[in-house]
Amino acid sequence: MNACLALHGLGGGPYELRPLVDALKTRGIPTSCPVLPGHEGPGPHMGEARWEDWLAFAESAFDDLAAKEGSVAVVGFSTGATLALMLATRRPVRRLVLIAPFLAIRYLGRLPIPSDQYLRWFAKVVPRVPRRGPAAIDPEVRQSVRSTDRFETFCMRATVSALDLIEKVKPLVAAVKAPTLIMQGRHDTVVEPAGAKWLYDQIGATTKELLWFDHSDHLVVLDRDREAVLAAALDWVLTDP
Repeated sequence: MNACLALHGLGGGPYELRPLVDALKTRGIPTSCPVLPGHEGPGPHMGEARWEDWLAFAESAFDDLAAKEGSVAVVGFSTGATLALMLATRRPVRRLVLIAPFLAIRYLGRLPIPSDQYLRWFAKVVPRVPRRGPAAIDPEVRQSVRSTDRFETFCMRATVSALDLIEKVKPLVAAVKAPTLIMQGRHDTVVEPAGAKWLYDQIGATTKELLWFDHSDHLVVLDRDREAVLAAALDWVLTDP
């Protein structure tokens, strides 16, 4: 039987993918969306964990699903998508859905150095920063996410580790052969949207698709294009093989 592993984003949680996870379960697909290390809560502060911890956890979750259910598709959101790419180079992932993949941080403005270099320097000086508001255009979604158990502060060292993961993953993208669907909101204020096109061009999969959503910010599964996002993701995961 086919199953699905869903991986949430940095500083977030399963709520980022909940509508898709629920829809998959409704259709009889065994689906797991575990909480990544450092994201346990509720609590005031996001924990400090590294990408190696997240990857080991994702591999274990994948192996458990595969042992129980057979083949496994992987859905990843933001840093979860970056993890999903790495996982696909180490495990027999059946199909991939990569939502707002974190391959470059959104340009921060008129800085004298690139955004990632700035964040690496900033993390050495300020280990934690207050959480920004939910990255969604829909005001009801923003209000709903604010009421979810979310951390009050963001761990900058974990952000630096996510940047390290990107550096590890990018050279491996051509080796990813699993059929891949990439979905990206055009108004993303967290990750650089151009990363989705770069990934589409570079990934080694022969079966691949890139979908753009014109009315969404970073939280694409929850925002104004959510119905179209859910339909596309479900169709991709349910396609066999």
